[in-house]
Amino acid sequence: MPPKLLFTIDVEEDMPQWRVQDPITVHNVRVLPKLAEICRKAGVSPTYLCTYPMVTQRESAGILRKLHQEGGCEVGMHLHPWNSPPFLGVPGKRFDERTTPYYQSDLDEDRLRRKLTTLHEAIGELSGSAPKSFRAGRFGMSNAAMRVLIELGYEADTSVTPLVHHFEDGGPDYRRAPMVPYLPSAQDFRKRGDLPIVEIPVSISLTRPLSARVQRAYARIPQKTRIRGLLSRDYLHIVDFAWLYPARFDESLLKRCADAIVKSKNPVLNIFLHSSELMAGKSSYIETEADAAECLRRIRALLEYCVKELDAQPATLTEAARALRPSLGPATSAKRHKTVR
Repeated sequence: MPPKLLFTIDVEEDMPQWRVQDPITVHNVRVLPKLAEICRKAGVSPTYLCTYPMVTQRESAGILRKLHQEGGCEVGMHLHPWNSPPFLGVPGKRFDERTTPYYQSDLDEDRLRRKLTTLHEAIGELSGSAPKSFRAGRFGMSNAAMRVLIELGYEADTSVTPLVHHFEDGGPDYRRAPMVPYLPSAQDFRKRGDLPIVEIPVSISLTRPLSARVQRAYARIPQKTRIRGLLSRDYLHIVDFAWLYPARFDESLLKRCADAIVKSKNPVLNIFLHSSELMAGKSSYIETEADAAECLRRIRALLEYCVKELDAQPATLTEAARALRPSLGPATSAKRHKTVR
């Protein structure tokens, strides 16, 4: 079967150098209509995973509402806990939660539930229907968040970044997580289980169709050994590592990564982007107007390549979850898992 083609975009406030701004601005939303036009021409249905400022500030909410009304997209949820009310503090942390990015896994379940519910309701008010898809800010998913999402009726999550860890600032380790869609475990969402929500990882792969075991072994090679660099196209031309992430990787690596994912029989190509990477100076990777133009060009090239050359079938995140769900295991009621600890 041809793979599903997803384009999941974290629609978030401007964050130059990934720093919280005061006041919060949402200027990058102005480029979303241009991105939507690129998607329309490629026949792709983007999933906009939105933070609280983006769905509550007038400028960004107006553009998102219009894109939703025009159709051909999905509006889901992306939690930045530092700017999603209520602000009740972070247990054990000595900082102002409104000025410092942190992981939602740092919150106890009650605080997390309040923030998720507030954002869930704000997105529902904007789009007219309850959102069904989610990605955690900074990829900081947790078992508690899975429980809350299930309570709220979510069908899809895309917070897992296989082969990657986020240890630098206390984040999760996904190096052993599945690289293909799966139902998470109630005990550890990074493992297979039977929770009634589909985890669709971000597409991250080596540029050759190697086994998951070999790819995980590669992921555990310490950066300081420089072995990855030796194996790369810069030296021995054996294998490279890439995300389907047009703001970060060049067109050649993006296409080689997509090829390898399809050859490995993964049923999904899940392209990742921050909306802030569509405008110069609003993120870390895109500094100039030329960088922004090149990012849009790569997006266009990658979408066209996946559709025309790899025969990928475009879908929103929730559409893909619903299509994949029957093949992932027996149905399990959400009610059974509400009290799992």
